[in-house]
Amino acid sequence: MNSPCYNWDRSSWLSSKEYFQELSNQLIEFLDIKEDKKILDVGCGRGHLLETLALNINLINQPVGVEPVKHDDFIPHNVKIFHSSVNSFLKENNSQFDLVILKQVLHLLTLDERKNFYHDIKNHINENAYIVFIHMHDQTEIPLFPLMENKLNQSLNSHQFLLEELTDNFNLLKFENFNYNVKISLEEYLEMIRNRYMTVLLDLKEKEIEEGIDFIKNNYPNQLVFQDTLTIKVFN
Repeated sequence: MNSPCYNWDRSSWLSSKEYFQELSNQLIEFLDIKEDKKILDVGCGRGHLLETLALNINLINQPVGVEPVKHDDFIPHNVKIFHSSVNSFLKENNSQFDLVILKQVLHLLTLDERKNFYHDIKNHINENAYIVFIHMHDQTEIPLFPLMENKLNQSLNSHQFLLEELTDNFNLLKFENFNYNVKISLEEYLEMIRNRYMTVLLDLKEKEIEEGIDFIKNNYPNQLVFQDTLTIKVFN
């Protein structure tokens, strides 16, 4: 697995109750999630989405997350998180699932890891199970500095390859967008950049981060208002 991003769902709109409530509500309606569904979230981070789904639907079966990074600053309720790679989890467990969530995680797996996942997950899903691929929309309003934008575009271009891999292994049923309206102060957002909240920021040098922060300070207002859009693609 490529370098994980420790801070993507920490202390920002990406970890807010409102964000996960809205995403959870849309997924419940779009996927018709019922209380008897068995759910697996691959790369679940701190488990915010699973916790919200469990509370909203009153799931009979405890939802399961797989996350290689152990986050001690947040412990979700009514969620079982396995701290391992998804490949190890699938080999060591016999659980069956009705819904597998892949939210902004596939690009972090190597090609071999993804191939193993596509093969092994078929032994862990029920006949009418959904594989849900959630990724950043190709046209984003998120504030960016030039180097960050360049790296993000490279990452977004990889979605086409991931989509081709998925369609080679599963059937694409439907898709729609999730739009979240973000209001955040410039200083709060700059702190997120300092914390490297996106994977595209992880390999940047400290000087490049500071230059990017200066760019955003000079080109964006003190209060940021924009739409964060995800695309939800459903396979089986």
